[in-house]
Amino acid sequence: MTASELPRFIVLHVAGADRPGITARIAEVIAEERAHLVTIGQSVLHGTLMLSAIVDVPPDSHVLRRLLFEVSKLGLRLDVSAYEPSSPAPEAQPALGLCVTLLGPLADGRATAAITRFMADRQMNIREIRPLSMHELTGLELIVDLPNRAGCSEADLRTLRGELLQHGMALGVDLAVQRDDVFRRNKRLVCMDVDSTFVKGELIDELAALVGVKTQVAEITARAMRGELDFRQALAERVKLLAGLPLERALELTERFELTPGGDEFVRLLKHLGVRVGLVSGGFDFFVSRLKDRFGLDFAFANELEVVDGQLTGRLCGPIVDGTRKAEILREMAQHYGCRLEQTVAVGDGANDMYMLQTAGLGIAFRAKPKLQEVAHMSLNHNERLDTLLYLMGFTARDLVHLH
Repeated sequence: MTASELPRFIVLHVAGADRPGITARIAEVIAEERAHLVTIGQSVLHGTLMLSAIVDVPPDSHVLRRLLFEVSKLGLRLDVSAYEPSSPAPEAQPALGLCVTLLGPLADGRATAAITRFMADRQMNIREIRPLSMHELTGLELIVDLPNRAGCSEADLRTLRGELLQHGMALGVDLAVQRDDVFRRNKRLVCMDVDSTFVKGELIDELAALVGVKTQVAEITARAMRGELDFRQALAERVKLLAGLPLERALELTERFELTPGGDEFVRLLKHLGVRVGLVSGGFDFFVSRLKDRFGLDFAFANELEVVDGQLTGRLCGPIVDGTRKAEILREMAQHYGCRLEQTVAVGDGANDMYMLQTAGLGIAFRAKPKLQEVAHMSLNHNERLDTLLYLMGFTARDLVHLH
């Protein structure tokens, strides 16, 4: 084929062992031969370069011959095909993008095959796949274009999340579905629940054990977290059972509480990145305040127990931090720190976290009750570490290594 017989637009695919200077040399040849670079992209996976470009070839250009020579000299492989620009050009009207994150044992390919087949059956085009883990494959990020360029309603997105969640449960992996917009990797505020989220277990159950009423309190707690009881009523009934407990014994108990794995690392890395982090709890302030001080958190809100003569009276003081109040605090903290709600993350496990998770830009149900999983943006059921949530905020294991 002579230069004059070349198609106007060509697609280049370059592959081979990566090293510095490859992209520079290809771009130099294109410039020297007066061709125009329409678009270019590349990635490196385990030392193998994959570079693609669309080139507008002027008449009588020798760009293809020069490229074939240069690529061969570099020891790479070059595939060339004709390209017919669509009208309008693909970049002129971008499709709605979603980010689908897979977390769990992915090395056998079973989960990836099932999820990508689900997408193919619904005409969802995978534009980009990025590994999140460094060694064993335990995290993937898929950027997906939906077939409907007009958009996707929140109801449609909830339905899609629900279907993917069911697949994830059956496959033993966790999935998240987010809009791939400018805010996904620009989170600035994280609000976390405390009991069974930031720490293991429920503090009020352990306080009840000191008084000998653990069974009664645990039953009320379970019913409230499942959404079967009004939170305010359930809280009042449980607190009443704690009457007479010395505050000193309650404070001693807080020292024995175990943090959720990865919780300290999650907070440390977020603070290092300048993200505001705080606790919003339906539990009690004497415990939550200690956690705030211990980890240098930016804020902490919880319920205040009335204490008289060094003993709990079985009553509460001040405003109740229930589900509605948690959502209000999230909004107030976002306004206080000057960030949009789309830039906020909320993490919880119970029904009283529902409004907070729905209000946040990213609401994560962490090993949560079914009622909360139904409304969360994603549910983490199989991973037990809190720092795994950093993957959902756009970070990879390689990013996090550089922060240590």
